[in-house]
Amino acid sequence: MSVLFAKFRSEIFGMIGVLAVCGVGALIVAWLHIQRQDDQISTQATQITALADANKGWVIYMKRRDQLRDAEQRNTLLLQDKLTLIEGQNAANAAQLQKLRDENAEVREYLSRPIPADLRRLLDKK
Repeated sequence: MSVLFAKFRSEIFGMIGVLAVCGVGALIVAWLHIQRQDDQISTQATQITALADANKGWVIYMKRRDQLRDAEQRNTLLLQDKLTLIEGQNAANAAQLQKLRDENAEVREYLSRPIPADLRRLLDKK
């Protein structure tokens, strides 16, 4: 057996050397791959943190938008109430104005008539 081993000893040591070099190379490649994955994980963690912060800002924006919409709705209802009140007041004022016009027409018609003689004598005495 030692003769057999002696005959192939250099080839065996060569193969062991090649396997050792391949093993070291594989270890280096694996280490580089692990480092690359760690870098990717840290980059993804940074991106996730940035997205979470942006999402917090978005939630704040959405709450503010909803508050503004609620305020707009309340303002719209208040304006509608005020407009209804103003329209009611305008209708009342228009009715009062028409009543005054009618009374003014009555007064004009009354004043356009001649003054009765007995009233004229009474006014002349004063």
